[in-house]
Order: sequence, then C-alpha cells, then structure tokens
Amino acid sequence: VQGKAAMVALLSSDLVAAGAAARDVLARAAKAVGGGAGGKGDLASAGGRDPSRLAEALEIARADALGLVTGGAGG
Repeated sequence: VQGKAAMVALLSSDLVAAGAAARDVLARAAKAVGGGAGGKGDLASAGGRDPSRLAEALEIARADALGLVTGGAGG
C-alpha cells in the first residue's frame, strides 16, 4: 500500500475463546517489515516501511498462525 507493507489477520471465534489474539499472529511479522501490529481479539492489522521483506513476513505470520492452531510456539 503506497510503498509500504500491510497485513491483516482474522481468527476464528473458537481460537479467540481459547485465549488467542490476532495481534499475536502479526507481531513478529510486522517487525520483519520494520513496523508494528495492533488490534485485539479476532482482528489485527500490521504494516511496515520495508515491503521488500513482505514474503518473509508472511512466512513468519504463517508459522505463528499454525502455532496457534496446533498449540505450538510458532517460529
């Protein structure tokens, strides 16, 4: 988005009920693109100044999302 990286995470209600937060999926990924993440509960967004690292950030977010689903720690 306008030369910056942008990401969004949405969690199912059962994950939120189990204590998961969408922000946790994006926190490390946002740092990879030089930014931050915000949100609570089931919806979070993140962005950063370095879109050249977006693919890496998405892999980090994927690992952290799978960690929530499987009960692991993510990356």
